[in-house]
Amino acid sequence: MRGGVRLNRHRAHRQPRRSTQPSIPTLSMTCWMIRDHLGLSRAGSYERTRVSASYLSQIESGERVPSLETLDKLIRGYRLDSAQARHLLELRAPAEDLAPAENLCRLVRDNDRLMTHIHALEERGVLGAYMDPMWNVLACNDSFRSALPGLDASESVPVWLFSPAARDIVIDWDREAAHSVATTKAVLGRYRMSEQAREMMRQLRPNSTFARLWASSISISYGRGTGDQLHWRDPDTGEAMSYSLTMSEISQTGDVLLLTALPVPYCGPNVEVA
Repeated sequence: MRGGVRLNRHRAHRQPRRSTQPSIPTLSMTCWMIRDHLGLSRAGSYERTRVSASYLSQIESGERVPSLETLDKLIRGYRLDSAQARHLLELRAPAEDLAPAENLCRLVRDNDRLMTHIHALEERGVLGAYMDPMWNVLACNDSFRSALPGLDASESVPVWLFSPAARDIVIDWDREAAHSVATTKAVLGRYRMSEQAREMMRQLRPNSTFARLWASSISISYGRGTGDQLHWRDPDTGEAMSYSLTMSEISQTGDVLLLTALPVPYCGPNVEVA
């Protein structure tokens, strides 16, 4: 039950995992991770939030779901940014539905208009891919696939980013990996009951670099800022390239997104000449 009402005292609620290993986000664990990251005891948290230590313990163990008023006290007291606040609110709300990936793949690939569009993008030198909100590739043009060698092993951009192939191609990989983890936390929370969430976590959890970045930051990101280009090496020539990214919804439900990557003059960090 919500609104600050005590839940049933099931063992799973009384004994939360105190581990920072990657797992599909829950409100209780995320509240604990934020406080832990800030280096606050529950008494120290009370000084900043005016949420009692006993009530906070119940929130962090999953025994209680905080009211919106209490959650706002935590957000303000912890000085969370808008993305972190949105993440907590989404974790308090019911998980959003997301159709299985195979259903979305059929929806896209059986639509001649959609497939014609991404092939037309390729003729104009634009990388294009249809994705679900978890960054699983539903269909893409050849230029997109060529730019991400080895993508076909998972058909997941976040999983690919943490592969050895990506480290050789993505310029400023550390920054992109940190951004990917922040984005992954957001979408995992939003669609936490979906098949895609379970599969993404199954593939990413064993990766030690992903696990380290997951544990070391409480940053959350919803998308990419306008003008924040992606910097890449051409897999064949090694030439440094920059891309301007756009993402737009294709389906009314928001389950299908179109990602386009338009080549622009290189504007990234200094790199060695290939």
